Amino acid sequence: MTETINAWIDWLLQSLGLSGPSILFATVPLAVLQSLFGFFPLAILIVLHVSVFNVIGGMIVSWLACNIGAVLVYFLFRRYLSEWFDRKWGYKLKRYDKWQMYLDRYGIWTLVLLRTIPIVPSNIINLMSAVSPIKPAAFIWGTVLGNLSYIWLFGTISSSLIVPREEWNGFLTWYAVFMVILIAIFVRRHWGHLQEDKRKRMG
Repeated sequence: MTETINAWIDWLLQSLGLSGPSILFATVPLAVLQSLFGFFPLAILIVLHVSVFNVIGGMIVSWLACNIGAVLVYFLFRRYLSEWFDRKWGYKLKRYDKWQMYLDRYGIWTLVLLRTIPIVPSNIINLMSAVSPIKPAAFIWGTVLGNLSYIWLFGTISSSLIVPREEWNGFLTWYAVFMVILIAIFVRRHWGHLQEDKRKRMG
């Protein structure tokens, strides 16, 4: 499936005559479609951007494109389509009830986790957020931090063949520092909730 999508994206870029920075005319709309339909891995766009804009530039471009797509889909569904979607397709979200509960409880922090570790497809995260009570500001912050975490991690991994090992290790080291800071903030802000959840699990 991934090979088919790669071939399709290559065909699209060649058909449009896009190369270098001009690939953004294709990759940004693709990021928006991915945020809505989730039909191909975001890692493909990250690799494309890294190959054109180098590691840091490619990560920044990918981060911005993914944020734009997620925010557009969130507001589109929340404002115009949430009731229709919940009525027609809401039952399909039942499999994600556990994560919906965490999203309602922890807001930003659940978004950061779900976007960092692709447990739930990114388009489903956007739809879950649109039908949840999470506030727009919390969604935007969670998306910005979560996409930064995901793209930093997978952008570094995908670029491991084109950058020196010392530089690759440096990216991972600073990523680890970033994650430690986020975890520390989360624990400090939600220590009470964490203890309550622990008591519930222990019966």
